[in-house]
Amino acid sequence: MEYGFHRVIEPPGVIPQAAWKVDSSPLLLKPTEILLRVSMINLDSTGMAQLRQANREVGAQVMEIVRERGKMHNPVSNSGGVLVGTVQEIGSAVGPGFTPGVGDTIIPLVSTSTLPLHLDTVKAISGDQLLVEGTAVLFDGMAYAAAPADIRLPLTLSILDISSIVPQVYRHVSPGQTVLVLGAGKSGATAMAAIRKAAAGARIIALDPNPERLDRLVTLGLADVAITGDATRPEPTLGEVASVTSGALCDVVLNCVNVADTEATSILCARRNGTVVFYSMATRFDQAALGTDATDNDVRLIIGNGIAENQAELSLELFRKNTGLLAYFEECMEAE
Repeated sequence: MEYGFHRVIEPPGVIPQAAWKVDSSPLLLKPTEILLRVSMINLDSTGMAQLRQANREVGAQVMEIVRERGKMHNPVSNSGGVLVGTVQEIGSAVGPGFTPGVGDTIIPLVSTSTLPLHLDTVKAISGDQLLVEGTAVLFDGMAYAAAPADIRLPLTLSILDISSIVPQVYRHVSPGQTVLVLGAGKSGATAMAAIRKAAAGARIIALDPNPERLDRLVTLGLADVAITGDATRPEPTLGEVASVTSGALCDVVLNCVNVADTEATSILCARRNGTVVFYSMATRFDQAALGTDATDNDVRLIIGNGIAENQAELSLELFRKNTGLLAYFEECMEAE
């Protein structure tokens, strides 16, 4: 595996994701690199929300970040996204595990906070997605997915941006459990669909401030109970969840929101010895860790890994077989 240490400018010796700045020169610096011609970037929901709140043109902010850091790594939200590109050049030492050829379209399953990125221009913005012209460097051994022929490319990119949540659900949710999903957006809905597929008899409680989205999820059969609420307000949320669970609370809480200060709510709504999965990039993990002793709730805290085995295949399969989820996902994209 090539980690890309040689591309790090500041501070030296760290992995590219942890670096403040990397070398984004649009050429191969080592024979273990793959050069991509980038056409589209899907920013993560938390990062895009922050950029919109800055009251400056989003495209200009993205160009500024990429120029300064050599990658799309939002310095405020500390998040990135995913990109799509065509293979432009393959280093001579790239291993046989990389099967695409020059001209093939691929989606690296690696955050843009890691990949050296050079942007010539941001041509247009649609929702969380930017149409761009530029180049990116993928390192040998990093995960990627081929662009499928049966799903529109923008939709595929959006699905793969949150694809690791599907195997996370499969790992941490069991049949018959009561599961609270905070957030009724794309990642929350995907988590609910994954629960339906893998955990027979699970009871799904969805919480979101948007009642229309919640009604839609119940209609689609993705949620059993809908709570219109604000996850940043732990006291009323705990009361609502305690009411619909007869005081038993939840076996698993999946945090899929894109706002800060929801750690305490997640912990309080889990039963003792339950599990909380923080999939949100808005999570402050120091607050999560300290929140357990502050609430005297001994729960298992899980960071929602950004990479998981077979995540692309599992996610695309889930969407292909769940037309309701696919339709809801497209509705969310149109509303962004």
